[in-house]
Amino acid sequence: MFEELIKNYTKELCNNKENQLTSHFFSEHIIIVKEYAEKLGVLLNGNIEVIKISSFLHDISVIKDFKTKSTHNIESASIAESILSDINYPQDKIIQVKECILKHRKPIQINEGEIEEICVSNADAISQIVNPTFWLYFSMIILSLDYIDAKKWYFNRLNSNWNLLIEPAKNLISNKYSIVREALYN
Repeated sequence: MFEELIKNYTKELCNNKENQLTSHFFSEHIIIVKEYAEKLGVLLNGNIEVIKISSFLHDISVIKDFKTKSTHNIESASIAESILSDINYPQDKIIQVKECILKHRKPIQINEGEIEEICVSNADAISQIVNPTFWLYFSMIILSLDYIDAKKWYFNRLNSNWNLLIEPAKNLISNKYSIVREALYN
């Protein structure tokens, strides 16, 4: 019940015309993060409900207002707390969701955080690896980089994210990473 409500809320926000990330952000990033976070959650025995809800809300502030990009993890955690409190989501799970969102900006290693935080943070990085078309679009259109700089930005992001992933995350996407990396070299 809670998951579907939060999913629909985020999807609706993505469809808002003021969303600079476009309506495609939902399918091109949020859903990909959710799917990979869930896969990692199964592998690592995490709380799947917390993982899914965190995935749906991890970028909520930047969807609402792109100007929050530099602090979106903090802003999104605050927004998530408010939304989840309003629907009477259990307080202990709200705390877990907030922590996942606060710590999602770079992949967390095993034993450096809670399983749910590890899953969401690694899935966020995975999304940027497995979906190059959206992130090249993002760098060119939203960040206003020219083609060469956009390609460099993405290549650096790709490799940085890959190097920080936990081994189970790398195992999930190693073939995709190799294909994308090879394509960028040409």
